[in-house]
Amino acid sequence: MATYINIHGNNIPIRASDPSNPVQGEIWYNTTTNSLKGQGFSSGAWSSGGNLPTGRSALSGSGSTPAGFAMGGGTGPTASYVSATNTYNGTAWTAGGAMTHTAAYAAACGTIPTTIYAGGDGNAPGASNTYNGTAWTSIPALGFDGYQLKGAGDKANAFMAQGYYSSSGYYWNGSSWATKTAVPTHNYNTSAVGTYNDASFLGGNAVAGGAVSNIHLNWNGSSWSTRTVMPVSGGTGGQISNNAPTSSFWVQATSPTTLNWDGSSWTTVGSLSTARSGGASSGSSSSEGFIAGGSGNTTATEEFVAGSVTKTISTS
Repeated sequence: MATYINIHGNNIPIRASDPSNPVQGEIWYNTTTNSLKGQGFSSGAWSSGGNLPTGRSALSGSGSTPAGFAMGGGTGPTASYVSATNTYNGTAWTAGGAMTHTAAYAAACGTIPTTIYAGGDGNAPGASNTYNGTAWTSIPALGFDGYQLKGAGDKANAFMAQGYYSSSGYYWNGSSWATKTAVPTHNYNTSAVGTYNDASFLGGNAVAGGAVSNIHLNWNGSSWSTRTVMPVSGGTGGQISNNAPTSSFWVQATSPTTLNWDGSSWTTVGSLSTARSGGASSGSSSSEGFIAGGSGNTTATEEFVAGSVTKTISTS
């Protein structure tokens, strides 16, 4: 029977740790974990991560893996909403600075130290704040109930839209809000991805009547356009790689279906093992991200990976 050395001309490398930049097809034995490993490729898959310390739903997410951020939400109606936040290092969640107010179903975007959290249920004027990596600062309120608002960008420049009680777009320039052109299709329970001048909003439910939608809207900084619709319809609940460019991202379209957009077409990729809506989620590209919490006040966290991935080789 042919062996690895017969085929490739050398023995499998033995290492105390995984290589920092393995190439696809590379195989090695890790003596620390006592496992045979190789570098393969995944079109997209979810795996379990560290649990949130307290389960909650209707929370918002920013950042990425291994630098994720989850904030707000709660275990029930307004009286149970929280100001708590947690940061994720790829293994475990740690308490972050408390927000200036309690809220849920709000827009959040940015990296951990550039996060903006705007609107949400439980603060009718649309109270908003920004984070510096340690503490939150109040900023001018939106001026309306920002329930189900979604956003793209960061605390220096952000664009928000698809709030249940307003069809307008809202631009944050770092110091004040400006009202922008209304969305051509007014939905709620949507997702947002991109930057303040290149933001896409997807799916959701129609404010008038609640019908499920598969729409794919893009804001270019001055006007709206329609792109190829998603292959499935329904609420997305903010579960998207919301720091990614609009030319390449993943979206948790309907539990547990995950879709990838490559700039021209949609592909179905890996599914969640814990189907949920209303979880904190984010990512900086179409190849990575996280979802934490959500339906049923779960504590579950899952991480998304696509592209080149390290895998443990077993006989099972």
